[in-house]
Amino acid sequence: MAYPKTEQETVLVYEAESNAWNAYSTVPKHIRKLQAITQVTVVETDDYGPKAVRALLTEKQVRMVAERKLTDEQRQAMAKRMRERRVNIDSTVENTNED
Repeated sequence: MAYPKTEQETVLVYEAESNAWNAYSTVPKHIRKLQAITQVTVVETDDYGPKAVRALLTEKQVRMVAERKLTDEQRQAMAKRMRERRVNIDSTVENTNED
């Protein structure tokens, strides 16, 4: 069983000399992401899989970006574009089914 929420952590340490990031995680979501992008060393396991892992990440695999803050107008415009795309996709699927 995974660590309790109060004990789950992910730690990233940058080493300037090697230009790489060392990662350690006990957060299941982060463990899955690390397994998807790089080779991990399993530190601890249980019946369900890895409980704690270590990994080495390149500088390009770690990004720090500002949180995107949308205005109500931007949110509405995005929703409108998505609705239009869905309609276009649905009509394309209907046309290919008719052939």
